[in-house]
Amino acid sequence: MSHRQFDPTHVLVITTSGDASAEARATAAAVRAVFDHTDTVVLRLDVDGLASDHPEIANGVRAATEAEGGVLRAAVDQIRDPLTALLDLTDVHRFVTLERLDAFRDGRQVLHYVPDHTTVELDDAASDGVADAVSRAVTDEPVGLLPAGRLADWYEDGTHYELAPPSLCVDDSACFDLAALERVEVDREHHVVRLSWARGDGVLAAASELLGPNRPEQFAFDSPNRYADVAEAFETVADALDVETTRKRS
Repeated sequence: MSHRQFDPTHVLVITTSGDASAEARATAAAVRAVFDHTDTVVLRLDVDGLASDHPEIANGVRAATEAEGGVLRAAVDQIRDPLTALLDLTDVHRFVTLERLDAFRDGRQVLHYVPDHTTVELDDAASDGVADAVSRAVTDEPVGLLPAGRLADWYEDGTHYELAPPSLCVDDSACFDLAALERVEVDREHHVVRLSWARGDGVLAAASELLGPNRPEQFAFDSPNRYADVAEAFETVADALDVETTRKRS
C-alpha cells in the first residue's frame, strides 16, 4: 500500500513536564480518539523488548500485526486492545520500544506519533472530524491542540521570529517549546506582546539557559497591523494551552 505525503493540520502540545503518568494519559487519550477515524496502523516497535516486561501486550501485538518492510502493520480493529494497553504504560517501553506509530484512513495518513519526542500530529483533511474528536478526548488533560504550521512570523532588530506550533523559533539558532509558556500579555495601546516562560529544572536546563539564546520575552511593533496579527496568534496559542492571558486596551 502506498501512502500520500503527510501534511498535518494540527499538532498536540503537551504542557506537563516530567510527569510520565500525565503524559501517557494525555497522549493515550488522543491516539485512542484517532482510532475511531482510521482503519490501519503502522508501527515501529521492538516487540521482543516489550515482551521482556509485558509479554501479554507483546503477544497481542504479534497476533494482530504483519511485518512489512521493517514495520508492523495491522487493521485498527485487530490491534486496538493491545495497542491501547501499550499506550497506557508509563515505563520505558512506551517511548523506547515504541519508536513510532502512524495511522491511516483509506491510504491517507491521519496520525504521526513519536513518543520519545512527544510528537503528535494530525491531518484533519485526511479524516474529517478527527481534530474535533481528539480535542474532546483531551479536554481534561494538560495538552492543547493547535494548528500546525506557521501562525505568524516577523522581524525585530534584524532577528526573524516564527510562531509555528509546537515552537517559537528564533532565526535558525533555537526553537522554544510552547509548552513552557506561562503567560501572554498583549498591550494594544503600545503594540507590545510580552511573554513569561516556565524555567526548567536541573543541570541541562541551566546549561541551555546559559549557552543558548534567551527565551524571547517582549516584542514591540511599529505596525499596528503586524502587532494585531502576532497578538492574535499568541492568543490562539494561549487559549489552546490554557495559558494566563492579560489584555491591555487603549
